[in-house]
Amino acid sequence: MIKKVIMPKLGETMEEGIISKWLKKEGNKVEKGEPIFEVTTDKANFEVESTASGYLRKIICPAEPDKNIPVLQTVALMSDSMDEGIPEEEVEKSELERKEEKPAVKNVTAAVSSDTGTDVKSSPLAKKLAKEKGIDLSKITGTGPGGRITEKDVLSAVTTPVSAEAEIIPLKGMRKIIAQRLTQSKQSAPHYYLQSEIDMSEIVQLREKLSSGDERPSFNDFIIKACAKALEDNPQMNVHFDGTNIKVMKDINVGVAVAVKDGLIVPVIKQTNKKSIKEIMQKTKEIKEKAKNNKFTPEDLSGGTFTISNLGMYDIDTFIAIINPPEVGILAIGKIKESPVVQDGKIMAAQTMKVSLSADHRVVDGATGAQFLKRLKQILEVGSDLES
Repeated sequence: MIKKVIMPKLGETMEEGIISKWLKKEGNKVEKGEPIFEVTTDKANFEVESTASGYLRKIICPAEPDKNIPVLQTVALMSDSMDEGIPEEEVEKSELERKEEKPAVKNVTAAVSSDTGTDVKSSPLAKKLAKEKGIDLSKITGTGPGGRITEKDVLSAVTTPVSAEAEIIPLKGMRKIIAQRLTQSKQSAPHYYLQSEIDMSEIVQLREKLSSGDERPSFNDFIIKACAKALEDNPQMNVHFDGTNIKVMKDINVGVAVAVKDGLIVPVIKQTNKKSIKEIMQKTKEIKEKAKNNKFTPEDLSGGTFTISNLGMYDIDTFIAIINPPEVGILAIGKIKESPVVQDGKIMAAQTMKVSLSADHRVVDGATGAQFLKRLKQILEVGSDLES
């Protein structure tokens, strides 16, 4: 029996992926549940497991770092045994399916000939001199009639120091997909931005209170829980939008932006609002460990309803972030620092933090975003609601 191996849909928003590596060769035996190829998405690199046992007979889509393959497209063919023939029509159908993909737009760089440019418009003397001096005529702008390169132009090129050429690094893999997704987000979603400064003095004290030995919640843990509570009170922020329909999400799943070697990923803490600060602390520890070894699963990275991005540890005061579609909001968090504040007419020192909310104006009105940010500020400045 012939079985099709397809590009799996590894997340709600995944539309295409890149096969970065085949882990099996044609003719290899494959067991059900055994990794068969690696795929790169906008979220991470994943090993794709075979859904059936058999033999890998034909690889339709080889590993190509710049080739986006739509989900559910056939990428290979398997059979129960090596004795079983593969009908030519199956191969032709799969090959045709691949050829009918919309071609990716590629940067085209003109090749530069290594000789001195015999087809370049130049005088015989200029050609002779260029050959003697090892000058590429194609890189010289002629000053003669009709742009003709003269002897003087070549002599000028000899005395002019040539600047070192830059190294060209093409976008590929996860970085390429991230670039496409963020560009799409910025172009399609009319972002607006709201900023607020929050007094974190109560959280600083609460953190010390809840610390026990090596167990110490991070400031990010408190912010994650506070965001979940603010989303409970402002469900209009806890939605997905596909450009046509608003999908009100029942669960509150806060994603945490994490930098990894090849880009940026957003692991998700499911049902964040139902978790205690201790449970959130354990989840963020798991995220850090998985990030070190790049051991995330598709389930770890799917289902997010709101994202936070914290650059405070890099000594950043404030920044704005790009929305992670299909979500409609993202919170950018700066560092906590001692600042002067006025209370009851007196200047006092306080631990403050600046945050910036980016929201999709197609779905979230300015007042809605402001109410969310105001509620977040209240929760963090009081602090007591985050103790359990």
